Amino acid sequence: MNTLEAISRFVVPLTVVYATDEQLRFAGRIHSECFVLWSGVQEGDKFLVRNVHVPKQTAYRFPDGLCVRVEGDELHRLNLWLYEHGEQLGVQVHSHPTEAYHSETDDTYPIVTVRGGLSLVVPDFAREGLLGGGVASYRLGFSGWDELSLDDVNRMIHFGE
Repeated sequence: MNTLEAISRFVVPLTVVYATDEQLRFAGRIHSECFVLWSGVQEGDKFLVRNVHVPKQTAYRFPDGLCVRVEGDELHRLNLWLYEHGEQLGVQVHSHPTEAYHSETDDTYPIVTVRGGLSLVVPDFAREGLLGGGVASYRLGFSGWDELSLDDVNRMIHFGE
């Protein structure tokens, strides 16, 4: 598997954004977080997002917060699909009930584990969606998840066709 460290631009079609927002909001209506994954291909220094994946997941509510879990057999199924279609995971997106940030659980148990991959956390169960305010964006580096500035996000992620 290639790392995504050389990627300087993630190109995300609006259809992917809308499908992701729909999934996050659907889960949010029942006060659950949700994980959505984006796969695609590398072309030079660009990562072209092609597909949205909503893995089978179980939502949990604890006294100190919410989380979701994706089981190993579902990850295996997804990895087979990626292999068969010549794609790789590049971005994970999930929702939080209030503000967006990377929790200790987010840091410790990511699904996207390739250096250079992105993790986007959408606040308020995606009420305003990925293109709304308050989305927290992170990139996986050698020492873990590094938060991206708004300028970095605007340079690195292109939402549109």
